Amino acid sequence: PEGAGQAARRRVRGMTEVELRVLGPGDEAIVERLATREPRTALLQDPRTIFLVAFDGDEPAGFVLAYELPRRHGFNVTLIVYEVEIDDAHRRQGIATGLLRELERIARRRGIEEAFVLTEPDNLAANRLYESAGGARSDVVEWDFDYTGA
Repeated sequence: PEGAGQAARRRVRGMTEVELRVLGPGDEAIVERLATREPRTALLQDPRTIFLVAFDGDEPAGFVLAYELPRRHGFNVTLIVYEVEIDDAHRRQGIATGLLRELERIARRRGIEEAFVLTEPDNLAANRLYESAGGARSDVVEWDFDYTGA
């Protein structure tokens, strides 16, 4: 599949140019740089992981992390957009929108026909972003399970 190390220069509103690149094996140092907690780099070995990073020069400006989820019915694969993060200094410059557009392009090339993302109802910035990217709001109930034995 399309991925690891593949880069495309894309113009993003508000910036002269950013490089969008799908991370793969060998990009562990970038994952470590982006981590706010203990980094997990093994996900780069899984071809169903799409870790798309926007670079402003050599500096990561933001990223989107998504996973292909095989299904037993309906579409063969659903894409879960797990995380979208933009560096504070790069917010409100269209980078998140550009990342989501590139993610959609990658998903379509892989034959993925649908995606979803979860966010909090009061996260206004995220909700505006997802609506502007063409998402349709769905009210769902989330149940969390703790398997740590605590």
